[in-house]
Amino acid sequence: MRALVLSIAMLFSFFYGSGQSRISLEQYTYAGGGQPALFSPVLHVQTASRWYAEARYNYEEINTLSVYAGHNFSAGHRLTWSFTPMAGWITGRMKGGSIGLNSDLSWNKFSFSSQAQYSISASTCYDNFFYNWSELYYSPGNWFYMGIAVEHTRLYASGAIVDPGLLAGLSFSGWSIPFYVFKPFNASQFFVVGLSWEWRHAGADKRQVTLPAVL
Repeated sequence: MRALVLSIAMLFSFFYGSGQSRISLEQYTYAGGGQPALFSPVLHVQTASRWYAEARYNYEEINTLSVYAGHNFSAGHRLTWSFTPMAGWITGRMKGGSIGLNSDLSWNKFSFSSQAQYSISASTCYDNFFYNWSELYYSPGNWFYMGIAVEHTRLYASGAIVDPGLLAGLSFSGWSIPFYVFKPFNASQFFVVGLSWEWRHAGADKRQVTLPAVL
């Protein structure tokens, strides 16, 4: 818990030191699949110069904190794209390091997002894993979106685990609430409910709340 508090404080300092920056908070709740409910908060920070930082808890492993840093590259007008390569460290129940890539692509009312990582355990190579969460969704209006999602996990020296799912969500006044059901036609289906909020810091005298990207 102390490491989590210190990491969040460092990310907030990183944020306030830059004009035209933005910060977003996300909370995911996992339920079903024969497992107890799991809460996973995520904090994102990006500066005006596109330096990026991210902190996660209960993401790579239960009772585990991870902190990443990287740089964002983005461009486009009608067709927009964004890539954020990053590297980080992991501490808690799992200890080690990780590299990752956040990707986003949008055209008209369609959007694609992907979060991929390869994590390496400091204790044993058998805890190393690749993980990817991808989404493709359609937004018929500014307040609603729907689509598909896929979780892909590959553990060291084992086969891939692919969990397809459906998603639907609401966006309003800087908030986004997505709902996922993975393996919807399987007895081992599980659910994820998210909540996110984004805030932009436009310098010392101007602050603006904006609509967040979909989780």
